[in-house]
Amino acid sequence: MSENQYYKAAVKVEYEDNKGRVKFRKEEYLVSAISPTDVEAKVVKEMEGSMGEFEIVSIVLTKILDVLS
Repeated sequence: MSENQYYKAAVKVEYEDNKGRVKFRKEEYLVSAISPTDVEAKVVKEMEGSMGEFEIVSIVLTKILDVLS
């Protein structure tokens, strides 16, 4: 497909709590992309350098047609 679609990307993010313990949380992002590979590239580019370790755990095509603002 040549036009963008919307994907939901779930990302497992490592962070340190107030007591210095390493914990994980799941964050979800809505990504406009042409393929799952494009989603992965966009998420990695956005998150590199801004956080600690992270892992993309799922990428799911949504039924969202458009985002209105």
